Amino acid sequence: MDKKKKILIATGIYPPDIGGPATMLAAMAKALEARGFKVSILTYADNKSAGDKNIYRIIRKGRSRLPHLEYFFAILYLAARSDLIYATDTYSVGYFAYLLKKIFGKKYLLRFAGDSAWETAVASGWTSDYITDFQSKTYDHRIEKLKERRKKILANADGVIAVSEFMAGLAAQIGVEKNKIKVIYNSIDFLKDSAEPAPDLKKTLGADAKLIITAGRLTIWKGVAEIIKILPKLSTANNVYFAVLGDGPELENLRQLAKSEGVENRVLFLGRVSNNAVINYFRQADLFILNTNYEGLSHTLLEAMAAGVPIITTAVGGNPEVIENGHNGILVGYNNGEAILSAAEHILFDENFRKTLVSNAKEKLKKFNWQNTVDATAVFINQLI
Repeated sequence: MDKKKKILIATGIYPPDIGGPATMLAAMAKALEARGFKVSILTYADNKSAGDKNIYRIIRKGRSRLPHLEYFFAILYLAARSDLIYATDTYSVGYFAYLLKKIFGKKYLLRFAGDSAWETAVASGWTSDYITDFQSKTYDHRIEKLKERRKKILANADGVIAVSEFMAGLAAQIGVEKNKIKVIYNSIDFLKDSAEPAPDLKKTLGADAKLIITAGRLTIWKGVAEIIKILPKLSTANNVYFAVLGDGPELENLRQLAKSEGVENRVLFLGRVSNNAVINYFRQADLFILNTNYEGLSHTLLEAMAAGVPIITTAVGGNPEVIENGHNGILVGYNNGEAILSAAEHILFDENFRKTLVSNAKEKLKKFNWQNTVDATAVFINQLI
């Protein structure tokens, strides 16, 4: 008789989907299996994959016009054969786990890395409030409905993995009992043996070129526009280039901005790239900037640290838990163009300062260790089953 504890990881993304979260989940599934768990995966996907073992894929745009309904029946079937559901998204996967608990008493663990209610409200133009202010204010029925649904999902979970102390505080503010919350940091060192080659940008731009880079989904709160705006003002401006990894709803607006600022030839929109290639893009850069208004705990910051590129980012969300201002990077205010410009010039044209930041970042990165991430996750799961 199989006495292994059975975990169903319910997610919206999984390889071959690209990105840090998808790659991390695949590594986590293997690591949990190595620790004696029996793991099944349920995910949305663009295509079926041959040779999948214990991976169940619901096609996002298949014959069914109701993929979410398909997903619900699949999670219903698989949860009946599992001891615990590990839901990695609040909507809609977490909502399905919540329903199964209410109907059948099935336990679930929720990974809390981002507030979908706030993201939806901001992306829809319904609010521009900061994420912590968003929790305490009252809005119209559209936003309040999102907030109430999210609260039900989080508060009814048997456990919540927060990816930073900031996200833990946010979960408590939303209504999760503090004894249900466990902070487990992200880590990226499991990627070290899987890096893929990236095109040699410096070969194209010239050996003397300075390269700034950023990465992420191109949304309003990622603040890429402000980085474009500082390019004309940088010292030796015509020799400074800006590479943007990622795509998203702001892409065309950013292209137009680069043109209107007269820097369209110095902004490289590289689109989505394989997560395994990102670190080799970063290694070519002289500076990484993440001008974001919100992060739970950024994979890209960790990847930049591992790549040995100095960092400027914002003092929001979980960022100050990764970057200590002036020690292993520079923290600035969100969309503070003057501060970003000043910090960029300091790093780009002061080699000793740049080397100090990189050296300290390598040391800090030891805190974000994959072994610790897996061990803490396994212990937490065992406590819940």
